[in-house]
Amino acid sequence: MTQILKTDVLIFGGGVAGLWLLNRLRSAGYSAWLMEKDALGAGQSIASQGMIHGGIKYALGGKLTNASTTIADMPSHWSNCLTGEGDVDLRGCNLLSDAYYMWPGNSLRSRLNAFLGSKALEARVNKVDAADYPVFFRDNIPGPLYRLQDIVFDVPSLLQTLADRQKDSIFKIDWDKATLAKDESDQISGLVFENGTRIEARQYIFCCGAGTQDLMENMDMKAARMQRRPLQMVMVKHNIADPLYVHCVSDKLTMTPEVTITSHLNGKGEPVWYLGGEIAERGTNQSEGELIDSARLKLKQLFPWVSFDNASWAGLPIDRAEEQQAGGGRPDTETITEKGNLMVCWPTKLTLSPSLANQVIARIQARDLQPSGELPAESPDFLERPVVAKTPWEHL
Repeated sequence: MTQILKTDVLIFGGGVAGLWLLNRLRSAGYSAWLMEKDALGAGQSIASQGMIHGGIKYALGGKLTNASTTIADMPSHWSNCLTGEGDVDLRGCNLLSDAYYMWPGNSLRSRLNAFLGSKALEARVNKVDAADYPVFFRDNIPGPLYRLQDIVFDVPSLLQTLADRQKDSIFKIDWDKATLAKDESDQISGLVFENGTRIEARQYIFCCGAGTQDLMENMDMKAARMQRRPLQMVMVKHNIADPLYVHCVSDKLTMTPEVTITSHLNGKGEPVWYLGGEIAERGTNQSEGELIDSARLKLKQLFPWVSFDNASWAGLPIDRAEEQQAGGGRPDTETITEKGNLMVCWPTKLTLSPSLANQVIARIQARDLQPSGELPAESPDFLERPVVAKTPWEHL
């Protein structure tokens, strides 16, 4: 006998964007469930550096882009949530750093790039007095050094905080035991499980990164086309006690920092630097060994006072899954494609998860899909609950 469960919204994808959207929908009065096939955050979210940035990395050289203006207010938005004053309650979430820095090094061109970028976003960038330098830089660089409004989250803590707020609405799905059904008009009619349970929603949302492509292909639905922009990040385990959160500005004419560094702890409590930026973009054309050699040389050039003799190194290939763009370029902001009762969502970057949720809710309300006013009498409790994914540097 078929058991039919009903909810207002059914979300597929338990990364930061999907979990944020679940929290927003529930606080807006909608009944909503989230389905995740792996661990929460597995893929792009857990591989993120955790930065909530306000656009300076897209304004280097002094030119404001759509990307830089779109995300300008994101750090303050997230900061409000940390104090319980935002649209999602993040109180108790672990913040790795309440500031990010931009360092142009000694090159005149890189200093010019950083200076122009700081002027383009002047209200959100401050030059740091030498006495206030982070310990890592103090007495080691002549300056200048800029302090950004950007903040850095511990991503596992962020995922756990978002999940804990809605733990009764998050489930693990085994796609070998479930399938999405369509009706005659090519709309989703329900999520059907082999045990006879059927979940029917008024709105379905794909927010599952690279997994979206498989869902679309399995359903033979062409609501959106996906592109992958690869990176090869670098992880460096070392014995440097002082944490580092910095964009090292390139002396080339580019919008991307040469190296972007965040500091984390592995499973043994040992410090690990996580490297992104231009070095990670170039790394897609290199073997892991070539990338590590390049990263080792670059860090030695940037920080000659640091010894990496006992460091451990590893590369980490990542695909950034996004809505397809003409020429394969980076989207400027979040994107949403609709087909009937399905929305295919791409946050584009961690920073924009709140903006994506606002756009989704606005579109739902524009269709006059109001909250049903009551929680479902029953939920799919036969399903397991997913745990938070492990970080890539957990065992480094």
